[in-house]
Amino acid sequence: MEQSDFLLRKWRKRILGTLWATYFLMYFGRLNISIAFPFIAEHFSWTTVELGLISSTFFWIYAFGQLINGMLGDRLPPRRFVFAGLMGTAVMNLLFGLSSSLWTMILFWGINGIFQSMGWGPILKTASNWTTLEERNRVSGFLCTSLVAGSLGTWFVLGWTLNVLERWEFAFLIPAGILTLQAILWLILIRENPRQAGLNWKEEGPKDAEPVLSQYLRDTIEFLRSPSFLFLGVTTVILGMIKNGIVLWTPMLFVQNFNQPIGTATTYSLIVPLFGFLGIALATWIHHHLQGKDELVLIVLFVLGIGLALGVKFTSNLGSILPFSILLGLCASIVNGIDVILLSSIPLRFAHASKTSTLAGFLDFSSYVGSGLIALVSSFLINIKGWEIMFTVWILLFIVGALSNIPSLISLHKLEQRGIGG
Repeated sequence: MEQSDFLLRKWRKRILGTLWATYFLMYFGRLNISIAFPFIAEHFSWTTVELGLISSTFFWIYAFGQLINGMLGDRLPPRRFVFAGLMGTAVMNLLFGLSSSLWTMILFWGINGIFQSMGWGPILKTASNWTTLEERNRVSGFLCTSLVAGSLGTWFVLGWTLNVLERWEFAFLIPAGILTLQAILWLILIRENPRQAGLNWKEEGPKDAEPVLSQYLRDTIEFLRSPSFLFLGVTTVILGMIKNGIVLWTPMLFVQNFNQPIGTATTYSLIVPLFGFLGIALATWIHHHLQGKDELVLIVLFVLGIGLALGVKFTSNLGSILPFSILLGLCASIVNGIDVILLSSIPLRFAHASKTSTLAGFLDFSSYVGSGLIALVSSFLINIKGWEIMFTVWILLFIVGALSNIPSLISLHKLEQRGIGG
């Protein structure tokens, strides 16, 4: 028995480590676009409008990819599914780095959105197969640190590389190589559940026979039609608008709004993801003290975000770059905390219903609908009104996000009373 427990712990560390590393590295093939934007804009003499077209295409395709791949991720083997996503995003990054026209960049970055959307849902599903119900909140927080670390790692490694080499292409060619290597390691290291590792660990709850595809789709649509998830979807759209409104434009903001050279702008930009870990820790602390009431945690975080966004607007008017950077980083940390609850903690509550990947995909879809909207709208607003308008938009979005959680606070509680969540 002791040897069996030792092997289980050893395998869990290996699996969770691989899941974390995989999503961390997927960010190198997605967030690299924002660090490359100042270099691309300078090289091609493009405005935020052209850059917004590239990013919004990715966000919209990624959003619908999450909706579809989230459902597929609950039925298809995660090992092969995520491998295909890693290889696909590697190829698209390679092709983007070799492109020289706006329309080919839009095409390749859009297709990249399909492959990038094949990651998070199946990763969460695999995590749920290796953990008990009591462990899932802790594992949720651990996996979400990969999002923050991925942002920090991407901006640090590729920002430094671009500052030295001064060629935007390397922001995509380097991730292409990294992701190819990780795809191979994924196949070698991952096992979808303890049975595949030869372990006789009794997973929680009985496994029902999988329904045929048509019945599965009907059940899934009925599941997602619940008002609880529709309200959560609205909240997640707001989250996506704030999150990617900040992440997408931060390097460009420092270049254009504060008249900083690209190298200095990259350095200040690193403050934003650096604060991300604070948001995850804060969300976990509040979650514990509110006894796991996810919706109340979300309201508290959105209210904190309102205050910090007001501070961002105030320091921008003063032209104080360091206080502005710190407050922007704190703002982003709140968004990361909201991310943990919406995209990880809540989906893991529905593992008993075999809907973790489906719900994660739906909420990620909602998040990137918001991202697609903000990328398109903000690129035009910035071009016409300047950067100041975006700070006002973020304040309003935090307010709407807090209000949108009030109905989901009631409806999700009712859903759990019916025994669907856990």
